[in-house]
Order: sequence, then C-alpha cells, then structure tokens
Amino acid sequence: MKKLVILALVVMLLPAASNAQIKQGDPGFYFDFPGGTIPVIRGETWCEYLYAANFYWASTLCSAGAVDTFAVLTGDIQGWPITNVLDDDSDAEGTCVILDDIVEGTWYFGAYVCITVPCEATVGDLNTLTAQMVYCDENMVAQPDSGDCEDPNYRSSGTVACYSTITQDFEVVASPPALYILQDTLYYVEQGQTAAYVPFSVCNGDACAPPTDYNYLITSLGTVGAALNQTGTASGVSGGTCTDVYGIVDAGSAAVCTYDTLTIIVWNQAGTVYDTCVQAVHVVEPIPVPLFTAPVVTILVLAMILAAAVIMKRHAVSKA
Repeated sequence: MKKLVILALVVMLLPAASNAQIKQGDPGFYFDFPGGTIPVIRGETWCEYLYAANFYWASTLCSAGAVDTFAVLTGDIQGWPITNVLDDDSDAEGTCVILDDIVEGTWYFGAYVCITVPCEATVGDLNTLTAQMVYCDENMVAQPDSGDCEDPNYRSSGTVACYSTITQDFEVVASPPALYILQDTLYYVEQGQTAAYVPFSVCNGDACAPPTDYNYLITSLGTVGAALNQTGTASGVSGGTCTDVYGIVDAGSAAVCTYDTLTIIVWNQAGTVYDTCVQAVHVVEPIPVPLFTAPVVTILVLAMILAAAVIMKRHAVSKA
C-alpha cells in the first residue's frame, strides 16, 4: 500500500515537472530607465528604447543558456495606454523571442516602449511604468511568474547592475498655455532681399485641445522697408503642436546694420486667449556664393578630361 501511494505521488508530479521552465539563459535589460520622477502633461507620450538581453555570459548561476527564449511584459498603476513594439514594428507585448548567440550571434532584442498620459488625467497624478523581461515556456508562451536566474547581472567590468524588472515614475504637471509664441532672439536679413520671411511659431500648448484657428497681426517700425501691417490666420493648429507664420520684410534698399522690430499679436477666434512678442531684425551683408567650390572644381576637371579624350580620339581617327 505504501508503494502505491509513492507511485501515485510521482505520477501527479510528472506533468508539473515536464512543464517547468528550464532556466538556461539569464534575462535582464542592458540599460535601465532614466529613473527619478519624470514630469509629463496631459496628452503627452513618453517613450524609451529597451535592450532585452540574455545575460548568460554575465551570470554565475545560469551560464549555459547561449540559446533561450524571452519576452517583455509591461504595465502601470493608473492604466494609461502603453505600446510595446519590436524593431520590425510588430507587437512585442508578450511576444517570445529566441536569443541565439551560437548560430545567429543574437543575445538581445529591442523593445520600444511608450506610455501616453490620457486627457482625463489631472495635475498631481502619479504613475509607475514597469517593464519585465521574462522566460517563455516550450510552447512559446511568456511566463510572468518565471522569476529570474540571477538578478541583477553586472556589465562593464562588474560596475553596472542590469535588472530583469525596471520601473519609471511619472507625475502629471500643468500643461503649457493654450496659446504661446516662439521666436528667435535676433533674426538676420541679408541686404538686398526684397521679401525676407521672418518666422514666428504659433503654438497650441494643450496637447489635449482640439485643432484651433489663431488670428494674428504683425507690425514693424518701418526702419527696414515699409512699415508692416500684416494680418492672417494660423488655421487648425493641433493640440501640442506649432505652426509658423511670417512677417515679410523688404530689405532691398536697407543699409547694412539697420535694425527693425516686428511685433506680433496672436489670439484665438473666441477672444479668450492671446499672446504677443517682439522680434528684432538685423540687416547684414549678403553672404558671397563661392564660385570654385570643391564640387565645382571636380566637375570642371572631369569635363576637361572628357573633352581632351574626345579631341584625342578625333585626332587619332583623322590620322587613320
């Protein structure tokens, strides 16, 4: 009777033993996340490229796995949208990849992980992104609870710790203004330009805002060309993006070193937000265009060689 009980226990344990993960290689990320707490705004997408590596060569416990199969799993606390993509643009989430450092010489694969702050998030929200490199079983199924052979592993002569589970913290901060303008501190215009385009970037600061139309007025002092009084519309500026508008300056008869200032006022069509800024313009001497540049000289030499070859061929034909 005692022998039958022992035999039954052995039979019950056989399936579990056959499905157990054989840890030959050693998973770990070659680089960690930046760390600390990263400020993000609503609608922003933050990304990081991860190197999921087989650290068999650095492991002291599992060093026989030059060939093994791994996957990358991701998650967070708040449930924000996460994408996890392989180098071939296919989905990497839970996809098992064979790392074969014997035949193909591949001991790592890339996973491009991105997390997006939803527009429903509020200022002060905290979140933690987690990336985990795990073993896959013989059926090419990722095993989140497989553990690790040895964690961490060390590279760079044992000075850099590489973990199979890494985390990154985020905090939602206030979005930029619904409207703001970017411009250079000083813009140079070459003397003689009759239509110099001086740029201003009109920005829709809220990444979660719908495309917005902004009206603008650009004026100048008139010390470089005629005084400006330009109006226009920056149409459909998407949330979190900028579009350029231009003040067109006539420097055809302006003297070198002349200064002017362009003032722009921008507002939304509802009249609820506006911004303004001043752009200094400086007239400079035209930049001479070199005639005999290296490419030009090369082309001239080749043309002379070809011409000489044609002349010599014709001369040889005439003598024959």
